[in-house]
Amino acid sequence: MAVSAAVAAAAAAAVLATATPALAMNPCDSDNPPDSCWVYDPPPPAPLAPANLTAPSVLQTSVTLQWSDRSSDETSFVIRRVVSGASTYLSAPANATSFTDTAAPAARYIDYYVSARNCVDGGSNCSASGSVHIAVQTHQQPANPTGGLASGSSLGTWGYYSISGWTIDWDTTAPLQVSLVLDNTVLETKTANGAYAGLNASYPGYGDNHGYSFYTGKSTVKGTHTLCVRASNVGGGADANLVCSSYTVFGPPSAATALTLTNTGTSMVVGFTDNANDETGYVLQRSTDAQASWLSVGSQYPAVSGSGSRGSATDYSSPPAGTCYRILMVNSYGNTPSAAVCS
Repeated sequence: MAVSAAVAAAAAAAVLATATPALAMNPCDSDNPPDSCWVYDPPPPAPLAPANLTAPSVLQTSVTLQWSDRSSDETSFVIRRVVSGASTYLSAPANATSFTDTAAPAARYIDYYVSARNCVDGGSNCSASGSVHIAVQTHQQPANPTGGLASGSSLGTWGYYSISGWTIDWDTTAPLQVSLVLDNTVLETKTANGAYAGLNASYPGYGDNHGYSFYTGKSTVKGTHTLCVRASNVGGGADANLVCSSYTVFGPPSAATALTLTNTGTSMVVGFTDNANDETGYVLQRSTDAQASWLSVGSQYPAVSGSGSRGSATDYSSPPAGTCYRILMVNSYGNTPSAAVCS
């Protein structure tokens, strides 16, 4: 009997030893619970992280993100925008594979992090996946047009201009108007909506339809000329020259003007205004047959310095009344006579 009692007591002690800690670990289930008691469910399993994050459109204040959804149990996606260390949290619904941030700051470097989230209990109990990251740079606002030149363009090397390139105004994704401008005079205007391969890859969201091309010969008018391709501004900003090239057309010197004739009694002095800065010299000529023919008087004078100065030449003979004089400006491209002055 004594042995049986001892065995029973030991068995009872073992039961109490295993039961008591369980009751102590959950005071909400005891006979005398506390005034406040919380029981937490374990968090749900974390979803798989999204993959292949890209930014197919990066405008001034709008950035579109795309990713691959690899999970089947997410309840939403979290998009974290980081600018200069400051984070802003945005969200996309479950099963989304894209999101457009329409409040992105202009002209800033931005980091985006996208993660999947699984929430239960009305969103109070959540688990999140790891995140994928991409860095972008938005464009300035407002902006002048900008552009680039195709490698095959010829800027007058062979006597003509063949200009191809692209142009974009960050204020719009639409094609711009571009003009070919010679010496600030518009020669031709067209829409820059041609295909330009690879442009959207460099500036995502603007498309490849911003190409243009012009062809023109050089001016035949003597002087220095400037040819530009000018893009018309949209929104804030101003029109912009995308490319400019200058060239010089050479030719005979400009004619002398404002001739005067002075009879000194022993000579005839012809004064004039020089309008050329490329003459190599000038010659005095006279006509005694009502300008039907002209005879050079003496040798060639040296060039007059600059342009706009007064020069003179002298006939030391005694020509008859009614003799006419003119100045012949000379260079390697030819010569140019002035209007006549007569005695």
